[in-house]
Amino acid sequence: MPLTLTPVAHGTLCHGSRWTIGDEDELARKVAQIALGQARHVATILSGIDKKAPPTRVDAAPGAIKLLTVPNGKPPYHRDGWVFQAISWIAAHRDDTGAVVRAPHMIHAHKGFDGFQLKLDEAGEEITAVVIFEDKATEHPRGKITSDVWNGIRDLENGGRMNELIPETGGLLEAHQQRYPAIDIDGAIERIAWDEARYFRVAVTADTSHDNDKTRAELFKGFDEVAPGQSSRRQAETMAIPKLRDWMKAFSANAIRQIEDWRDNV
Repeated sequence: MPLTLTPVAHGTLCHGSRWTIGDEDELARKVAQIALGQARHVATILSGIDKKAPPTRVDAAPGAIKLLTVPNGKPPYHRDGWVFQAISWIAAHRDDTGAVVRAPHMIHAHKGFDGFQLKLDEAGEEITAVVIFEDKATEHPRGKITSDVWNGIRDLENGGRMNELIPETGGLLEAHQQRYPAIDIDGAIERIAWDEARYFRVAVTADTSHDNDKTRAELFKGFDEVAPGQSSRRQAETMAIPKLRDWMKAFSANAIRQIEDWRDNV
């Protein structure tokens, strides 16, 4: 398994999991497939369905490689952010295979939500929660959370960006109508206006000093203040990566090699 999720709970503050890489080559392969536009195929594999890889045009490779490459003279933040969002999407499928998760954006520094997930009831007939992702690949997780993530959540809690949430929800449900034919799309869209239906999932990179329960909880201090209510609304995810930028560079190079190997052998 490329990624292992270990559940963690911090009392009423938040809940979530630690992500541990089990097979880095396999994780890089899945990120490469996402970059090639094969997110649907990756999702079926993660859900336990053994499915033959879909046909992909060779000319998809340059765009995929571009996603995994830092432009000359530019900092790596946008590339690293996209890679982390792809890993976060994989983790979301590992965490809840019954949910509907929007595929990652195929562009760096996209201004929309980092990720978006709909949780359904057991019958697959009603939306129980709309989960908004905040995915941050950062060397300073606490600072990023307090200066950026909390402000974004406060805005959403105050009714901001509803004009984005509504079409995101409707579009994702329409794309999965065949899978969940009993869902009332208009009713689901109305439900996202309810405060308790909007959940938040904050995922950050961290170093080993934040990997024990106490310091990990300190990373997310204040979560219950910016998103009050039941603790199930507050999901906190971490992946410990020492020397983040060096790791992202090597990991992206691994994914690019896999794309090149595929292209050269088609």
